[in-house]
Amino acid sequence: MRELLIYMALYLLPAAMMFYMAADVLMRNHRRTEHLLLSAYIACYGVLFTTEFIRQQVDLSYSPFLITYVFGNAGLLILCLSIHFIIKITGVYEKFPSFLYPWVLYIPALPIPLTLIFQSNFTNSTSFEREGLFIYPDFNAAYLATMGAGLTLSFFIIWMLHQLGKKAVAPQQKRIISLLIVVAILVQVWNFIFGIFEFRGTMPPYPYIYGGIIWIGALAYGMKKFDFLASYHKRFSTLHEINPSPILLIDREGMIESANPAALALLGEQSIKGKQFTDYLSDDRKEGALTRFQYMFDRGERISQYESRIQTEQGEKKYILIDGDFVFVEHNLYILCILRDVQMYKEAEETIRFLAYHDPLTRLPNRRAFYEEAAKALRGQQTTAMLILDLDDFKSVNDTFGHQTGDEYLKHVGEVLKETVGDQGLAARVGGDEFFAYLQCENEAAFKQLIFRLMKQFENRPYWAENTPLEIRFSLGISCYPHHGTKLETLIYKADQAMYKIKRNGKNDFYVWNEELETSNSSR
Repeated sequence: MRELLIYMALYLLPAAMMFYMAADVLMRNHRRTEHLLLSAYIACYGVLFTTEFIRQQVDLSYSPFLITYVFGNAGLLILCLSIHFIIKITGVYEKFPSFLYPWVLYIPALPIPLTLIFQSNFTNSTSFEREGLFIYPDFNAAYLATMGAGLTLSFFIIWMLHQLGKKAVAPQQKRIISLLIVVAILVQVWNFIFGIFEFRGTMPPYPYIYGGIIWIGALAYGMKKFDFLASYHKRFSTLHEINPSPILLIDREGMIESANPAALALLGEQSIKGKQFTDYLSDDRKEGALTRFQYMFDRGERISQYESRIQTEQGEKKYILIDGDFVFVEHNLYILCILRDVQMYKEAEETIRFLAYHDPLTRLPNRRAFYEEAAKALRGQQTTAMLILDLDDFKSVNDTFGHQTGDEYLKHVGEVLKETVGDQGLAARVGGDEFFAYLQCENEAAFKQLIFRLMKQFENRPYWAENTPLEIRFSLGISCYPHHGTKLETLIYKADQAMYKIKRNGKNDFYVWNEELETSNSSR
């Protein structure tokens, strides 16, 4: 009974751990190649421990059979599966020709079919003897050659992990690779010591197989600490099903790996997996977007408050803000992007920006915008007329027809003034019933023609209120650059003086400032 308990502790307990871990890895994602390979790898270790438990219970004569057909073949599969797994998670497999991958990785397993065909042991010990509790093998040349080849290939695995570590970008990816390298070196040292040298009477047979426990311990730590080999559903189900923020998982090439319901709703799609993210950017944001995206990928830079604009399937354009960080999902590097629909904020921002420089009623530029644009216009050499227009008796319009009609009257005045000025200058409403404008013209004759055209436009286009034409009456003061001054404040002051000259002398006319302010250049 005591011997059975020892055998169970040494073999069945590790075997149970191996089979449990193999099932756990497989259940995390049974569709992924990496999970299938690692599950099979761990299960083969379970086979090694189970075979040893059986071998120690049965007669010595069964040892050659169990070692040749079960133990030895499982050991060869462990080597091939480990190489395949590392090549898969490091991405080295992409460099293999399609006709070679993955078959070339299983060349070390060729002795398995040869053993079955020729009924002979090519890789392991053939003679055994009992010493104390255990049946020990005699290490022959075939066994030592197999161990030597396995150790050599293990160095290749460590080298590949090291190369991947140098290229790693995401901190989580770096930590996982560092863990794998440390464990691989520990297991390599363990296998060399306990696989090459005999420890009869002090340790169980084939003690190198306990290096598998080191691997299992490291995997368990990695899965708990770094979420290594985590279930895709476990990791993203909450984000995809519950989170109200649109979330996309995007690879280095800009391809969308997954999108949660909120992202699908934002983009107006039923499914977008496998589509190019830049296809959803509006035309004005597409140029160079993928290049910049890949640059951030290469640098490992987080995305923070990145503004862009998308175009939905229905053609609607929306401004978004993107925040993103890199995640290592099932051995692939992605960027997890959280999108924020800021279209309403953008519209409000544009409205605020518009109102900062425009009159909310007439939509004309306001005083601030006029001063800035007029100052720019005066930097040139072109003759510029500065106009100040103040409506006459506007209060009577409000009193007779109401403020709503008064507002429409102001909007009509603004439209006529804007259309008349056109691209030769700028019209603005600076407050109440007062409007500013500047007009650029080549000479004095053109200047007079513009003024007369302006007066004629207002005369021919009254505002109609309830089938009643309301004549647009105003007092207009004019100053001219550079004849009356070169500074904006001076020109506005003189135009204002000219306007008040008309106000005092009967209204509904215009006056061009002169030094005397005594005679009018023209009258209606």
